[in-house]
Amino acid sequence: MRIFMFTWVRISPNSWRGYPHPKDNPTVLADGPNPHKVILAGSGIVIGYGVASHELALGGSFARALTAQTQRGAEVTTITAPGFSVPRARKQLTSRLLGDADMVVLSFGTFEILTLMSPRRWGAQLETLVASVLQRSAPHTQVFLVDCNTPKMSSFAAAYQRRIGQTAAGFNEQLAATAHAHDRVHRVEFRPVAEDAENIEGRSRYQEWAASLIPDVVAHLPLDSTGG
Repeated sequence: MRIFMFTWVRISPNSWRGYPHPKDNPTVLADGPNPHKVILAGSGIVIGYGVASHELALGGSFARALTAQTQRGAEVTTITAPGFSVPRARKQLTSRLLGDADMVVLSFGTFEILTLMSPRRWGAQLETLVASVLQRSAPHTQVFLVDCNTPKMSSFAAAYQRRIGQTAAGFNEQLAATAHAHDRVHRVEFRPVAEDAENIEGRSRYQEWAASLIPDVVAHLPLDSTGG
């Protein structure tokens, strides 16, 4: 299945790989005092398919939504690439990158679900990544795990669509267990309406997604992290 999905992603007219995605400076600033420093790492929605800059993608939308809720500035650095995986993230999320981060937001699993990876195997990878992030970051850093989701994939057989739904549920069970097992690690529930990849609508969609992520994030920040 993995080889098939690699091929589909690269050649299908319904694949997201043909869409533009940001290749500019991955750090976005939202004006305000005492800015939070955020590392946003992942695949899927993090990549920014359909827009040309990180200002318009999830990173910029997240920065502005966070500032609106906390009355503090935000500096969001997006770490992503097509095909970005949990093991690859473990190598890239170094102590130098994480050392002064206030929060690390991780969103992975889309491609692994589509290839029907075992949830237990993926969960073990996620646990290793989270342990690494905790070790390499400061004691005050909060880590957020965003629920796994996938495109609708309506051009595929109904049986396959059911399988990816079951696999996604298994991934989120693993994610929840990892969050529960660690202090400073929190699950972010994320339940967007499933749509086909070709229905990405650009900036407005990333604004919607960021707005849905922010409440769980802000709820787990220390009280002195907000301006309220």
